[in-house]
Amino acid sequence: MNEVSLQLRCKNTQVIDADITKYFDTIPHDRLLETVAKRIVDKNILKLIKMWLKAPIVEDEPGKRTYKGNNKGTPQGGVISPLLANIYLNTLDVSMKAQRLVRYADDLVVLCRYNAFRTFNKLTEIITALGLTLNSDKTRILDATEEEFTFLGFTTRIRRNPRTGKSFPLIVPSKKATAHIRKEIKDATSRKSLALPTEAIIMKLNETVRGWVNYFYYGNCSKVFAHMKNYLEERVRAYMRRKHRLISRGYTKYPNTYLYENLGLYKIPTTAPWTQAKAAGRR
Repeated sequence: MNEVSLQLRCKNTQVIDADITKYFDTIPHDRLLETVAKRIVDKNILKLIKMWLKAPIVEDEPGKRTYKGNNKGTPQGGVISPLLANIYLNTLDVSMKAQRLVRYADDLVVLCRYNAFRTFNKLTEIITALGLTLNSDKTRILDATEEEFTFLGFTTRIRRNPRTGKSFPLIVPSKKATAHIRKEIKDATSRKSLALPTEAIIMKLNETVRGWVNYFYYGNCSKVFAHMKNYLEERVRAYMRRKHRLISRGYTKYPNTYLYENLGLYKIPTTAPWTQAKAAGRR
């Protein structure tokens, strides 16, 4: 997201938010193998990759199993699939180098200052030449000063600082990403988990929440993180209250200090990383 933020600060606010239709399922094997062969000279390795790609798809039906050949796509969940998919799109990276393409696997955005539609046409031509297609329903051209867009789980839009009057890219965890972690917290602390040891529940919560925080600890995450911290505390407190059949809301018996010091609950930070860096610079 650093590159996205940099380009937006450089006034490249015309954004092509692109989506490749079923990318991992539609990569042409012949073209993929040609691309891989430019990087790998060992024929045995190339043969192994070809066999792995050409392996038939197994379809199970009641009382019947069929094997279907395929000439497109990389196996979902395959260890090497992300690497091969990334190698194949290297052509796109090289061709769009001057157009400020930002890509991670098949997720991509292009940031422009002018000629967004011309850049979009070029992007479409390259994608088509690779034997792929853009999803017309999910691909759009927008102005980040007027609309928000979501990339890699972050929602971004240009906002104006009311105090300084300067514009800046506001980057926050997306609503979808936030809803997903809230559901995981809720499921882990539901009534179905009451029979499990409290230590196991806290361990699971800590692993899940810490991983989410480590990824989304960027940009203007303070407000979202503060809400998430309150939500986590309330869910753990509700879990403890139900587990020990407490009639009250549990604030007295299970205050926040108890959750963190006694149970060892992971404490979500509520200040964005840039605010800490700014404070450190003042010392």
